[in-house]
Amino acid sequence: MLNKIKHIFLLLVGLALLFLILDKIYPLDTNRIFKPKSTVIYDKNNQVIRVHLSEDGFLRMPIENKNITNDIKDVLLSYEDKYFYEHFGVNPISILRALWFNLQNKRVIGASTITMQLARMSHHKPRTIKSKIYEIFMAFQLEYHYTKDEILELYLNNTPYGGNIEGFASAAYKYFGVPVESLSLAQIAYLVSIPKNPNRNLPKSKNNNHVNKLKNIVLDRIDNKSTIYKQARKETIYPKRISLPFMAPHLSTKIKTANTVHTTIDLKLQKRLEMIISKQIKSIKPLGIHNGSAVVIDNKNMEILAYVGSQDFNDKKFEGQVDGITSIVSPGSTLKPFVYARALDKGYVTPLKKLYDIPLNISGYKPLNYNREFMGEVTASRSLQESLNIPAIDLNNLLEDDSLFHLLKDIGIKSIEKDEAYYGSGIVLGGFGMKLIELSELFAALANEGIYRKSTYIKDTTISKGRRIVSKEAAYLISDILADAPRDIFSSSWEYMRDAHRIAFKTGTSARAKDLLSVGYTPEYTVAVWFGNFNKKHKRDKEALLLTGIDIAFPTLHEIIKVLNPKEWFDKPKNIVEDVICQDALKVGECKNSVKDLLISNVYPNTPCKLLRTEVLAKLFKENTIEKISDLESHECYPKWSNYKPKIMSPIDKATYTQNILMPKEYKKIPIECYSFKEDSQVNIFIDNEEPLKVKSGQKIYMYLSPGKHTVKCLDQGSNISESNIDILEL
Repeated sequence: MLNKIKHIFLLLVGLALLFLILDKIYPLDTNRIFKPKSTVIYDKNNQVIRVHLSEDGFLRMPIENKNITNDIKDVLLSYEDKYFYEHFGVNPISILRALWFNLQNKRVIGASTITMQLARMSHHKPRTIKSKIYEIFMAFQLEYHYTKDEILELYLNNTPYGGNIEGFASAAYKYFGVPVESLSLAQIAYLVSIPKNPNRNLPKSKNNNHVNKLKNIVLDRIDNKSTIYKQARKETIYPKRISLPFMAPHLSTKIKTANTVHTTIDLKLQKRLEMIISKQIKSIKPLGIHNGSAVVIDNKNMEILAYVGSQDFNDKKFEGQVDGITSIVSPGSTLKPFVYARALDKGYVTPLKKLYDIPLNISGYKPLNYNREFMGEVTASRSLQESLNIPAIDLNNLLEDDSLFHLLKDIGIKSIEKDEAYYGSGIVLGGFGMKLIELSELFAALANEGIYRKSTYIKDTTISKGRRIVSKEAAYLISDILADAPRDIFSSSWEYMRDAHRIAFKTGTSARAKDLLSVGYTPEYTVAVWFGNFNKKHKRDKEALLLTGIDIAFPTLHEIIKVLNPKEWFDKPKNIVEDVICQDALKVGECKNSVKDLLISNVYPNTPCKLLRTEVLAKLFKENTIEKISDLESHECYPKWSNYKPKIMSPIDKATYTQNILMPKEYKKIPIECYSFKEDSQVNIFIDNEEPLKVKSGQKIYMYLSPGKHTVKCLDQGSNISESNIDILEL
């Protein structure tokens, strides 16, 4: 007896060694069971947004072990392999029973275990004795290399479900439109039946009587006779082929690299935004504006909640597949808040400090406000709310290495490729291009106490700590200023502001209204909206050229904020204090206008001398605010101001003056006006190579200049000289 046991033991050891040797010589080929998977994209609430077919054209939605429910296991194993967890890949009893049955009956039954079926899926060889032996060997290999649960998962991911559909999860979604966890017992039973004969067992378009019969055949094989199984038997199911979802198209089209992707998109919010953008496009299409985009960011974790690249992805006529979130657009005036925020941090301004909105000429560049008017003295708050150009340019020039250019460069805006001189002062007015998502991230920094971070659309992404671009105090003050824009700024758009949620926002309009933007934020959300045309060749109505971001983008922004329904507002930082300031743009002697203002306690007020440029001083002379430069002798900036070169207010440098050739010369004289900043205010005016004209500073003289190019020079008593080069045309 002991010898027999010993021989059996040695035989088993020998077989085991033989198996190990053969396993090394003929390693398990798993290429056919580890096939390319479909990319399945989910929203933040685990709803499927999009499914991309695998690279070889199959629908293979992966199922993970954690999603294989007890019901799926019970039904599958009862029907296919009751002793799955007991055998080692092959069930000898089942083989003998099948052999006996097949010898005595015309109908043939199989004896393959789940592991053997998986082995067969991996080689697809003809059903011969030789291939059956190979299949058994592979089953042993699978059992040796993988756990039972791993084998079950592989089986469920490889079962055929007709056509290009493979895997249990694929079938659940394609035929019932639900994830495997949501399948009913009856639905599970039917799906388990399909792989036996996929072509015959699939749901039909007209007659599905066979479906419930198949379901009941599977259920009858289960020993469990509980109420839930009885109910499943009575349940009538209605499987059908369901179209794969195609939502958040611009975003989901980007994602093709992973098997399963969980995004931060809120599908319910996404659909609302798509409807809002489409509605607005419908109303403005008669004006020739055909495209719109919007993005919503959750400020706390910088997750993108909604991403509308265009109003209609399938709109081929108007390039609907272009992604407006990542396309380069002109930001218009939207970036001015960052200039003011950095100026607040430097102490150059406070919210109620006065600035000067008067004409500016930078080497021939003469920026204008939208309404082509100038406000003169204006508070910093009002200047930002009114989106005045000159004060913003003045402040940006003062910031030097902290200017808007350096901010954009530091945070990695890729479209800023050239040096600062290339963009010049026009950068403040949107004289460059950037992406809408980049603009959104910048404004989210104001909502996040001045900390800039990149956004993400992938769920559970670790967000970096970010970098500070402005202080939390400056961010708070800017938010209050942007949220408190007075009613008269909005005119016809005021109806959207009544009873509205409090929101800090800025609008922007590019040259000829090509880009119409509005960006807004609360502590919880940042929203950016853009309208325009992807194809600039599309003609627009003349009326559209007069539109602004306030007219077109702001109402949409407001509607989105209404949907989001934010509840919070920013807490005032401890370092924000209320104190009395001198509001005068130029304080000489006693302060004329004192006012309570909000200040950053650790920032010392610091008004740089060059904030009062030559044009400002000339204006003060002209208005008799100061009579002579010595009136400013007590001011700390006097030494700098008194060394300014004389300022030629007229004619404007690099200007072209057009005159009627038929008019008499006396009606074609142009004004010549120059201001000196010396104690002796007399100046010498040189016109081309003629003898100088001696006049008082600010005295306006009129001269006829013949057609052609002319040079006007102004020499003060300190031997400082300025010149203006002009061109006279007579038509």
